[in-house]
Amino acid sequence: MSRKAVWIHRIMLAVLWLSFVWEFVFYFAHWSTLPEEFGIHFGPDHKFDVNASRIYGFYPHLISFAVLAVNFVITRIIIKGKLKLGLRIKEKGRRLITESIVITLDLAALFIIGYFCLWVYSVSTQDTAAMEKFSGKVVSAALNFALAGAVFQIIVNAVYREKSGEEEDLSPQEKRKRRVRFLLTGRSGNGDGAMFHRLSRIVSWIIVGMLTVIGLFILERLPSNDIADLHHGKAWFENPGGYYDKWMVFLPFIVFAPVMLVFEVISVRAGKKGRGALVVLCDRLKLIFAVFGGWFELKLLSEQGIKLIEFIIFAAVCVIAVVRYFFDRKLSARSGHDDRESG
Repeated sequence: MSRKAVWIHRIMLAVLWLSFVWEFVFYFAHWSTLPEEFGIHFGPDHKFDVNASRIYGFYPHLISFAVLAVNFVITRIIIKGKLKLGLRIKEKGRRLITESIVITLDLAALFIIGYFCLWVYSVSTQDTAAMEKFSGKVVSAALNFALAGAVFQIIVNAVYREKSGEEEDLSPQEKRKRRVRFLLTGRSGNGDGAMFHRLSRIVSWIIVGMLTVIGLFILERLPSNDIADLHHGKAWFENPGGYYDKWMVFLPFIVFAPVMLVFEVISVRAGKKGRGALVVLCDRLKLIFAVFGGWFELKLLSEQGIKLIEFIIFAAVCVIAVVRYFFDRKLSARSGHDDRESG
């Protein structure tokens, strides 16, 4: 990274950590003025929909710290050059992409922290005006900047991409085959999947770990609308339409985590046998299970129903991963490459 980009990154890190400190200072400054139970959670209209103990005022601080920690670790890895993009690209293009990834991650973290600063302000003052007025704009800006970063990286890759002599000599038919391969598998050649393997493993278990901690933190306030405490020890489940034991909100991870462990074991054994395509399949499925399991977990913790279309999308994504696996194996067999080069 250039010196200018490094300084921008450092300034944004300073702003992020100062914002995190502000959350604590502002909340503690209003601690003595808050009742034992007060508005702590916002509904879709950004008005309070849950009253709970003051201890739950630390919910945004917990999320903010997790965001800061993850952002710091990932950007540190990228800056140190330990993230191998696997792109055939000129040095300037590689630097631009690296810098844009770091800055985009910083901006994403900044908008998330900004959202929770609004949360802390509204909870501390018991005034939802700030959340109602600015939270939607913050989320919209975050999505727009993330999209802009992705588009920029795609453009840089296209402009600064290096073409090998082999690619320049490819026939139009072979070029079409490579385009089809890219659409179906996400790559045009047989690349090294070591980085994807490491990232999928880390990200998958971070999702499970973080959401489990968050779930345990907010479990006590369930069910959210049980003001008379008629359903103590239970939570509302929208799909069956009744109150059931609280531990059942963790059913997505209770079901998915063991399956993810099976994928982990299969992945390790497949790697030792040089079955690269199977390793990639397990990594993809593990990540899919983590993402959708986390989404289902959030729905249950929010006492919302899980829709049929969400299960259908989950199943469809899994099927696509399996189809890509067989396509990878077929391509490897046709090209004469060893399966361990797949990834």
